Amino acid sequence: MAETAAHESKTTQKIRPGNRGHHHMNFEKPKDSKASRTRLLRYMKELTPILLGSMVFLVTAVLLQVAAPTVLGNAITDHLERSLDLSAFLRQMIILSGIYLSMFASRAVSSVMIAHASNRLIYKMRRDGFEKLQRLSLSYYDRAGVGDIISRMTNDIETVYNAFSNGFSSVLSGTLSIIGTLAAMFILNIPLSFAVLSVVPFALLFVVLLGRRVKVRALENQKQVGGLNTAIEESVEGMKIIQTFHQEQKQYEGFSEVNARARDAAIDFFVESYKMMPMMELMNGISLALVVAIGGTLVIISPELYSIGLISAFILYARQFFEPIRQLSNIYNMLQSALAGAERFFQIIDTDDMISEPEHPVTAEEARGDVAFEQVDFSYVTGTPVLEQITFSASSGSVTAIVGPTGAGKTTIINLLNRFYDVDAGRITVDGRDIRDYRLSDLRAMMGVVLQEPFFFAGSIRENLMYGRLEASEQQMIEAATLANAHHFISCLPEGYDTILTERGMNLSQGERQLLAIARTILADPKILILDEATSNIDSLTEAHIQQAMKHLMTGKTSLVIAHRLSTIKNADQLLVIHDHTIIEQGTHQELMAQQGFYSRLYSIQFEQAQVTEDMSI
Repeated sequence: MAETAAHESKTTQKIRPGNRGHHHMNFEKPKDSKASRTRLLRYMKELTPILLGSMVFLVTAVLLQVAAPTVLGNAITDHLERSLDLSAFLRQMIILSGIYLSMFASRAVSSVMIAHASNRLIYKMRRDGFEKLQRLSLSYYDRAGVGDIISRMTNDIETVYNAFSNGFSSVLSGTLSIIGTLAAMFILNIPLSFAVLSVVPFALLFVVLLGRRVKVRALENQKQVGGLNTAIEESVEGMKIIQTFHQEQKQYEGFSEVNARARDAAIDFFVESYKMMPMMELMNGISLALVVAIGGTLVIISPELYSIGLISAFILYARQFFEPIRQLSNIYNMLQSALAGAERFFQIIDTDDMISEPEHPVTAEEARGDVAFEQVDFSYVTGTPVLEQITFSASSGSVTAIVGPTGAGKTTIINLLNRFYDVDAGRITVDGRDIRDYRLSDLRAMMGVVLQEPFFFAGSIRENLMYGRLEASEQQMIEAATLANAHHFISCLPEGYDTILTERGMNLSQGERQLLAIARTILADPKILILDEATSNIDSLTEAHIQQAMKHLMTGKTSLVIAHRLSTIKNADQLLVIHDHTIIEQGTHQELMAQQGFYSRLYSIQFEQAQVTEDMSI
């Protein structure tokens, strides 16, 4: 598998603010909550057996919970209040203890099962989200903030996990507990039951009104968390630039603003969420006061019908009735936050910003690597052309250099060849077939890309070198490293090829990282080589070795070289001069110099700059 620029292009270039792609995408706009709820239920479909098992244990626990106050009330009335029978009372207490122990065991088993189910749920969500991220086009990443994407894949999914792991058992057991408690209360005494229920309508109205506000605050909170992640990620990646230009204070001030917005959004969310708790405690207190007042009065008026044991049971039932309501109100807030997180996650899943695969792909076996651009037009933003009428061909074994001023579209040509983006008009062919006829994996397997700032994963040098060709042997890897002049410095490292690279390979010098990138591409053995000024960060002595190695590597392959230093591509078979979105000159170095045109002036300017630099260094 050839090395591609899928990872590297994101780290080495940022599309200008005006060049944001064809597809419009609004990250902040929430979708239908009902649709998100339905889709979450589909994710849980495979979890039905374990959820049913959990429900059985929950129902058992709720039935035991409902029975406990009645057992206690009867024990007080029969064996303490109306007759003093210690042995009978102690037997009832043993039964009550058994009820509570059984209830605890049932809830514990149910909780373990829910933990398994909830972790399987978020595993599936992260798996599907990550799989979708692999297939999204680079235009998506050009527009989306890295921190926001990470937030959607971590924080937002975590809200779903929290709501499911805590909410499923709480909703089910709470609902069953409320129903069972109501039934038990009405069986025991109707007037006292209505005393408990009298405050419920006010509590429900409060929950519904507050829930709408919580949903809005939850969306804003998660949006600000995404912005906070983006700010941190950008600052860490750009720390060298920040410190170089002494902008630590400015960066700190900018981050403080983002951090303050995230703080305020979090406070607003949690303030709205926790309004529910004191409200439920107030309702519970009022209901207890009513039970004690009404029940105490009835005991005094009709002691033959009402007893202290009955009042004690109703006090427990009142607390038992409002506790699940309080839990459900908190879960309601949690569910609102989870639905907001699910909406943001499903926006990734629903994004159609992908490069389409052909319905009937052609095979890429025995590829030669002949490349042709035929009247290609492309723009990142409709109406703002980046490339216009680009036409050229590059045959296998030839070297084509692409030159031009910064922003002319040189790297865009390479991105189109890799099908990171699709052309607006015209077509690109490899071996005479439109690249849209190939599977993406087959097309990109033909390409080997070395950019100015290569990307490496945190792992061993061996793992990174073999990333583009996993089946390569140890000897093939060493040969590729030797050809790229990287074997010597790798061998000098304490762990050799087993040396662990830090994130992005930052524990190596820039030149060493460039050598590793070249070795990785050599090992991949692609049909088409793409070199974006691959030796620009290497000293002159090392560059001489690399140029010779590259000359050997290019034999029999189609080579496209993006060059900023024109002295490095004088021997190319053809030069393409890109300016004002199109090819303005084409030919060999000698031919273009003889024309005394744009390339000749560009070359002369660089030669004069090089001469001035050399004079200054003497």
